Amino acid sequence: MNNTDAKSKIIGKTKEFMSLNSHMTILDNRAAIIENCKQILECNEVLARILTSNFEVEIWGRDLFLNNYCTECVEVRGIIESINLTARSKREINK
Repeated sequence: MNNTDAKSKIIGKTKEFMSLNSHMTILDNRAAIIENCKQILECNEVLARILTSNFEVEIWGRDLFLNNYCTECVEVRGIIESINLTARSKREINK
């Protein structure tokens, strides 16, 4: 294992230990709970876009709304039709 791999592994373990990884719970097609979110980018009746430490989460559906927003946790409710994850680049994460 080279030095870069070792550093990446340590950073990954540190994130896990500090609970910086995001967790998503999907309850049927009616609710999604995203923990460790950083920012709500957009929310309307058909799209909710949420930024986490490593991903941008897009939730598509009908009659979507934010039911609960507390410290670094958000619940999206409505009729969920699809969820897309887009990995953020390291440059975006360091901003």
